[in-house]
Amino acid sequence: MSKINFTYKDKELAVDIIYRKRKNISLKVIPKEKIQIIAPNRVSIDTLKKVVENNSAWILSKLDKFKDMDDSFTKRDYVDGEIYYYMGKPYILKIIKDRNLENKNNKDYNYIDIKDNNIEIRTNNWEKEYLNQSLKKWYKLKSEEIVMDRIDFLKNKSDDFRKIQPNLVKVKEQKKIWGSCNISQTIYINSKIAMLPVEAVDYIIVHEFCHILHMNHSKDFYASIEKIIPNYKKIVAWLKENNYKFVL
Repeated sequence: MSKINFTYKDKELAVDIIYRKRKNISLKVIPKEKIQIIAPNRVSIDTLKKVVENNSAWILSKLDKFKDMDDSFTKRDYVDGEIYYYMGKPYILKIIKDRNLENKNNKDYNYIDIKDNNIEIRTNNWEKEYLNQSLKKWYKLKSEEIVMDRIDFLKNKSDDFRKIQPNLVKVKEQKKIWGSCNISQTIYINSKIAMLPVEAVDYIIVHEFCHILHMNHSKDFYASIEKIIPNYKKIVAWLKENNYKFVL
């Protein structure tokens, strides 16, 4: 991967260059000190350097916001005390080691539930990978329930939303995006969406549904979103600020 190295206010910074099939150049600051510039294919390094230099102050302000960030969201050990979100609220992971079930029928077992301020996992296997997979499955099931419920809610709330008819809506694991819509009018929603507050869930669903009308990010596309969710810009800003918390 190519990089741009530059100095700003005596601070040495490196920016990863990612080329994609797209029209615009964008900058991304990832907790804690990772910077990316995403650009259309064949844009020159000199052009990208100018974009980085012109936005240096913004990059540093983002890095400053992340410097005191809790590292537990970037490194998961699946142990008691870690914080995981559900419907926008933080919960403490609590692992209940059910030794009575060890080796029973030679099957691993887990039961996950929310109790008070905890996400409890009762299990006879507390290995890291098993707990990771167990939480992924639990969040996927919850996300499927929530997405279907919110689609029904949005249909009842908005005539504009009700008129949009995708061929299929499916919840699946997606590493870097909250949703997608392809030319077959199939919508995919991230299986971690149950972590988000309901307003953000609604925005992501509406965002992907509006791609049925506009397979781009044009003014007309965002106007379609605004008809259904007038304050969507506030939700987008909140997601950018808090996105690092919603990891498994």
